[in-house]
Parts: sequence; C-alpha cells; structure tokens
Amino acid sequence: IRRSCGDLVLNVDSDTILAPDVITRLALKMQDQAVGAAMGQLAASNRTETWLTRLIDMEYWLACNEERAAQARFGAVMCCCGPCAMYRRSALVSLLDQYETQRFRGKPSDFGEDRHLTILMLKAGFRTEYVPEAVAATVVPNSMGPYLRQQLRWARSTFRDTLLA
Repeated sequence: IRRSCGDLVLNVDSDTILAPDVITRLALKMQDQAVGAAMGQLAASNRTETWLTRLIDMEYWLACNEERAAQARFGAVMCCCGPCAMYRRSALVSLLDQYETQRFRGKPSDFGEDRHLTILMLKAGFRTEYVPEAVAATVVPNSMGPYLRQQLRWARSTFRDTLLA
C-alpha cells in the first residue's frame, strides 16, 4: 500500500467475483473527498450449494440492503467488508501505522481487520459508504463448523471495535 501510487485502493478477497462495473461504481462514490471508504453489495457465489449457503445469502442481502444502507444514510457504514471495499489511498496511508499495530487488551489483534480499518476511517473524520449497485459474490461457509467459527471471529471483532471506538 505504501508503494502504491493510485488515488484509490481496491480490496478484494481471492474467492470473490466482481461484477464488471464494480470498480467504476465504487470510484464514483469516492469522488467525494470526504469519503474514505466504500463497500459494494455482497452475495454468496455458492448460494445454491446447501440450505446454509442460501440462508447466508439472505443474511448478506439484509446486512447490505438494510443495515449498511441505513448506516450509509449517515455516512457511517460500520464495516466496509473485506470481500469488496475501496479505500482512499491518502487516508489509508495516514492510518497504516494504527492499522498494522492493532492491539486489544495489550495483545496483537489481527482478526476483523476490515471492521477495524473502517472504524479508524470514521475516527479520522472520513465518511464510509455503501454502494448497492457495486455487486460482488463471495464464497460463504457451506457447513455449520466453519460458519460458527466465522461468526465467532466476527462477533469478537465487533465487540472489540465497539469498545475501542
């Protein structure tokens, strides 16, 4: 990131497929210099695999189109999700030291980095936005064990970053 030279940085998980216009749609939102980060709408690319993947796909739809959309009304999306998020490079570089040395209760903390970075953006005075037209599909857990571990990680990061915010 420090060696990059563009104005915007796109974060995409390796198991995520972007719609052809995602970059353009996110970049349009980032034209406003007050915006530090923007995320797209997520869907489960493997939604037809199991009953669980279908439920997670519905959960993603609700999280994006209800929760994130409501937060975006105030320019304060609380988590620009890792699978598809764009950041203003200048803001990102200014926050890198805090981001890379994340600690909780005196110990290094490296989970929930997307939420942590979003909170840092908000604390620095940047807006964080949701762009429903920027659609990305990502692989979700298809069985209970991996799903529950994922949810536990996410719950811990939500708790941690809520306390630190």
